[in-house]
Amino acid sequence: MHRFLVTGVSGAGKSTLARRLAGWGHHTISADSDDTLCAWTTTDGIRVIRPDAPDARWLATHEWRWDPTRLDEIIAEATGLEVPSLWLCGWAANAVGLADRFDAVFLLEIDQQTMRTRLANPGRGDDYGRAGDTRAVALGSHAAFVAAWRRYGAVSIDATRPVDAVAEDLLLAAGLAVLRRSDHT
Repeated sequence: MHRFLVTGVSGAGKSTLARRLAGWGHHTISADSDDTLCAWTTTDGIRVIRPDAPDARWLATHEWRWDPTRLDEIIAEATGLEVPSLWLCGWAANAVGLADRFDAVFLLEIDQQTMRTRLANPGRGDDYGRAGDTRAVALGSHAAFVAAWRRYGAVSIDATRPVDAVAEDLLLAAGLAVLRRSDHT
């Protein structure tokens, strides 16, 4: 089984892409939909409830994190299903440190104007980008987020395009990553 991580800044389209890939028959998980995997924590890793309108000070001392044990369980569960691939779509403050669990990592890239527009959309699945100071924090971390994933070696995907085009690009890039990986084994 191939394990793929699809990440990006808030508003990049991770959840939308997860739904599209699932609709096309792929085993896909939107990370935010698993309450055991994802949680707001203190910087010490203690789970907390996010305030309805977090200010910049609260956001500076709390992180959206994945539980490594739950991530391993998700991967094991997918392996037990004997599916050809697992697509995990999401982001977390500690995701770079967990990325070695995946065969390839893809970065959905959008510019800050696209990010602003998408975050302002009340039809989005979550309120990050509309609640409290989350939009300012998200926009302020855009460049560092993208730079960290590029340094890691994530494959960039232009996520400003329509979701079908992004999904097709992602599937093509995944096929190439699998081929490259098999050439090295």
